[in-house]
Amino acid sequence: MGKGTEPKNRKTDRRTLYTKNVIKDALLEALEDKNFEQITVTDVCRRAEITRATYYLHYQSLTEVLDELLGDALQMAEEDCENPDDDVLQVLSLLAGEQPDHLKEKESLLPVCHRVAQLPKYQVIFHDEAISNYVVNRIFQCQRKKLASVFMKVLNLSKKEAELLTLFIITGTYNVNKALNWKKNDTWYKVHSMLFRFMSGGFERLGEQNKKEEDGF
Repeated sequence: MGKGTEPKNRKTDRRTLYTKNVIKDALLEALEDKNFEQITVTDVCRRAEITRATYYLHYQSLTEVLDELLGDALQMAEEDCENPDDDVLQVLSLLAGEQPDHLKEKESLLPVCHRVAQLPKYQVIFHDEAISNYVVNRIFQCQRKKLASVFMKVLNLSKKEAELLTLFIITGTYNVNKALNWKKNDTWYKVHSMLFRFMSGGFERLGEQNKKEEDGF
């Protein structure tokens, strides 16, 4: 191989990544103007300045594009999170301050389901009421295994119990944020400060009760 050249598959991978990113950005742009259900492949191709044939080389539907965007958002939120996953009770205790300002100081500890909708690039997805049920379910599916395993370990829950607790937390968090119009203002901090205090107390009580049952008390 001559100097200054690179493998063909590397060029292909770069081209594929570039095209897929252009398509995803085009869908985000379209969501600024209309609901997801109103967007067509033709609309996305026009915005991305590609042909339909090129689009179908990478995706079979717009839902696949949406899924990748959500995956990207969750990954970015996860990378920016300092949440020690193996000690949920400690994290909740740190977040459950008496005053909302305490929560502002601990933002780096906020769980993924709290921070994902705050990423500027992806906020438009969460403002689309038409796909809210789909979006929250995708977040749950992506986070279910990880969070459920933590709850099973820390709280001595069965797999089913841990998954249902995960569902409760994620859907509850999502719908509270939606009710607050996704605005991270003083009201947001006040409400979430209350919720973290509520969860912290509940988790602590549940852990203690399950430990007693395990020990035969």
